[in-house]
Amino acid sequence: MERTWARDYFAEDDGEMVPRTSNAAAFLSDTKDRGPLVQSQSWKSGEKILFGQTHSLRAFERPPQVQTQALRDFEKHLNDLKKENFSLKLRIYFLEERMQQKYEASREDVYRRNIELKVEVESLKRELQDKKQHLDKTWSDVESLNSQNEAELRRQFEERQQETEHVYELLENKIQLLQEESRLAKNEAARMAALVEAEKECNLELSEKLKGVTKDHEDVLGDQVEPNQYTEALAQRDKRIEELSQRLAAQERLVEQLSQEKQQLLHVQEELASIEVQVASRPSGCRASMLL
Repeated sequence: MERTWARDYFAEDDGEMVPRTSNAAAFLSDTKDRGPLVQSQSWKSGEKILFGQTHSLRAFERPPQVQTQALRDFEKHLNDLKKENFSLKLRIYFLEERMQQKYEASREDVYRRNIELKVEVESLKRELQDKKQHLDKTWSDVESLNSQNEAELRRQFEERQQETEHVYELLENKIQLLQEESRLAKNEAARMAALVEAEKECNLELSEKLKGVTKDHEDVLGDQVEPNQYTEALAQRDKRIEELSQRLAAQERLVEQLSQEKQQLLHVQEELASIEVQVASRPSGCRASMLL
């Protein structure tokens, strides 16, 4: 059914299609000229026979009055069918109109939604590309940073290793030097001890001599020697006593100095032993702190 044909016989009233009063007769006439729109069918004994053909055959078999009544019934039935066909056409028209409106509305929604989805897809593609580029740049930066950090760590490790080796060499040299000083100090201490023993023996000998001189002086006084001899002997005795006193004081100072040197030597030996213990107990990576 064409809409132009429907608009010739229908008028729009508040969005609804109603038949035009002036065109109702033309519509019915046009419908009659177009032929029957709906053919009623009847079934008899399994055969398909059109209702109009059966009615026409029966009309020829009846008398004239009966034929006239049959024609009237036929025309009435035809008018009913035309009215029914008209109602169906109206319903079909309205349904097509509504479907067309819904289709246009839904089509616009589909187009709009499709455009929105395309825009969203392009935006997501652009965002994905940006994130991928950012990720690639970040990854390259991380690799570069890792390479730089690895090179820096290797350089620092080599520097620390060289520094540790240098410190270890210094400690070894210091230990050897302290060992040499300890050996020399031990030899010097032994020599000083021998000198002290010799000085002690000398002091004992001088003490014995002093006692002998004193005894001789007493003997001289007892024998009443001459005054000149007594004065000379007394002067020699005093001189000898003074010399022995000076030598004894020098020997005492020497003994005190040797005692101090012995204490210093013991302190050096203790320090050397402590350093050897620390060097033996600590790893090579921690020996750098010993120099500080």
